[in-house]
Amino acid sequence: MRVTEPGIDNELAEKIALKIYQQTDKNTEQVSVEGIQDSIEKDLMMSSRKDVAKEFIKYRQKRTEERLKQSELFKIGEGIISGENEEVTKENANLNGESFSGKMNRFGSEYSKMYARNVILPKRLVKAIDEGYVYVHDLDHYAVGTHNCLFIPFEKLLANGFYVSDKGSVRTPNSIMTAMAQVAIIFQCQQNSQFGGCGAAKFDWDLAPYVTKSFRKHFRKGQMYFGETYADVKDSELYIDNNCLLQAFPKSYTYAREETEIETKQAAESMIHNLNTMASRAGGQVPFTSITFGLCTSTEGRMVSNAILEASMKGLGHSETAIFPQLIFQCKQGINQSEKEPNYDLFLKAIECSSKRLFPNFVNVDADFNLQYYDPADSDTAIATMGCRTRVISNRFGKAYQSGRGNISFNSINLTKLGIEYGIVNGRTEPDIDEFWDKLDEVLDITLDGLLHRYDIQGNQPAKASDFMMQNGSWIDGEKLKPNQKVKDLLKMGSISIGFVGLAECLKALFGKHHGEDEDVWDFGKGLIQYIRSYCDRKSDEYDMNITCFATPAESLAGNFAKVLQKQYGKIEGVTNRDYLTNSFHIPVYYDIAAYKKIDLEAPFHKLTNAGHISYVELDGNARNNQEAFKRIVQYALSKNMGYFSINHPVDKCMTCNFDGVINNDCPLCGEDNENNISRIRRVTGYLVGNLNRFNAAKRAEEQDRVRHT
Repeated sequence: MRVTEPGIDNELAEKIALKIYQQTDKNTEQVSVEGIQDSIEKDLMMSSRKDVAKEFIKYRQKRTEERLKQSELFKIGEGIISGENEEVTKENANLNGESFSGKMNRFGSEYSKMYARNVILPKRLVKAIDEGYVYVHDLDHYAVGTHNCLFIPFEKLLANGFYVSDKGSVRTPNSIMTAMAQVAIIFQCQQNSQFGGCGAAKFDWDLAPYVTKSFRKHFRKGQMYFGETYADVKDSELYIDNNCLLQAFPKSYTYAREETEIETKQAAESMIHNLNTMASRAGGQVPFTSITFGLCTSTEGRMVSNAILEASMKGLGHSETAIFPQLIFQCKQGINQSEKEPNYDLFLKAIECSSKRLFPNFVNVDADFNLQYYDPADSDTAIATMGCRTRVISNRFGKAYQSGRGNISFNSINLTKLGIEYGIVNGRTEPDIDEFWDKLDEVLDITLDGLLHRYDIQGNQPAKASDFMMQNGSWIDGEKLKPNQKVKDLLKMGSISIGFVGLAECLKALFGKHHGEDEDVWDFGKGLIQYIRSYCDRKSDEYDMNITCFATPAESLAGNFAKVLQKQYGKIEGVTNRDYLTNSFHIPVYYDIAAYKKIDLEAPFHKLTNAGHISYVELDGNARNNQEAFKRIVQYALSKNMGYFSINHPVDKCMTCNFDGVINNDCPLCGEDNENNISRIRRVTGYLVGNLNRFNAAKRAEEQDRVRHT
């Protein structure tokens, strides 16, 4: 007991105690400890013993501080400030969690997660999260109702102009330089209306009209320069493929074409620099952007594609590899897959670029599950994807298309936990498959219930909450809503998705082998993912929504699930003995397998995962030195009905001498061996990361375990 100088006043203490007793005795509602202490403090302040009141206030403050220091939020905050809590500071490899803006972002993010978990989430979902069955992605955005990702309708926004909140409007561009500058602005503005990536589904088609506008401008100028004003030419006749122009105005045409090519290349270079330097995303990040292209065969469209590839190969200021935008090249037989096809040269340039910069990735329009939607007369029906792998084309509410639609949210299932609970790893002689399916049904229901609960929150947001997106119709028909109207009827055009992680470890726990080691186990694994897909299809009909199956891009999740399982079951060889679980349906990165065999085994899973997927092979050495082999691997993957594919290989840069190539222990040019001065570009969940130091511990371990495929 603390005693002030005047001593103990028993009479006052008993008087206050009696008063508190009487108040609580009469009160029919439960009285909190804080409420009782507030009353004591008030009575002491009203008495002659201000000295006791002062000490009591100090006591309460100290106890509050002690309780705060024991709280989860305080410990997280300390870890953010010190930078020692990698689970938080390196949750997102493209966010610098040690910067001021990164730390502010993490503080807000962690509190939002705690609020959503303790106040908003359904209790059954919280229990499943705690037990390690389910993961809710981007939980920090749950309470406010933000959605995931979007294919921006650039054709619409550029043609009509757009509003930037209450700051004013932007008129339609009259040149390719202005158009690409506006693309960067649109990407940045849209990013603030969502938490995931932004994409362009048909970039070459959308930007081609502005190449034509630049050509007209340069042609008119050329006429004045060269005195070729002897005939009037209408704007409708001023396009690059009009051979009559070359014959009638040879100097003006040649000048206009050359200037247009130069301007288009400069515009692409400027856009890429903007998208890698203008941090408009929370935490000082640049927007997560993706550009899909490759099918437009007009001269103008080809000029756009060529400029994007050349600017990407050139790199940033000191030839650094641009992290954004993620480039995705659309592959289509008859357009760019053989020598006599019009865009085959662009495909070869895409191969060259990918061998140097890891981008573009390759999306397969000819895969049967993509080709079914393709209409040659509608460029928006050719499959596109976000950089991370998100795919949204099927649509139960009308024609399949992509621009103006996106994924609303997704949750992921920990398949490995189910495998441990019902597999031979637990000492059984045979796996308990019946119980496995029963538990999977339960977990699927919990996962979907969480998505539907979140969808209600998202759908009940007013249009003004995402003013740029809705005001400009970035989300289809958003411009038709009034500021206070709910967005639910429009959001249904998007998709909600059930993802999964750790198929390989699940099978290892069930049968003692994963799907790369045994054909029968592979059959079961394929059947398992087919089961999840069938569940999604069935629930789509039941709820009349676009519910899809997702091959989850697990960045921090791969490590989080592994950590949970190690705590629950210890380190089980081949199952939980690593710091990460294998992404989605992939063959484990540490398993020694030929490139063609890995493609063969993973390809059938692409058809089942209609919310998105990607497969990779790993190459050793300098891929740019053997582009023919690089091309053969890509085309082999396409021939096996893969939907989305890329090749990983080392892309290193010495920051001391600017050497660009493969660096082992030290730079082959200047001998630099300090890792802080060597940039090692690697891919994580589809996107690139500029430095391995940004990877969390689990992803660093996974990257180190990656075997090279021959």
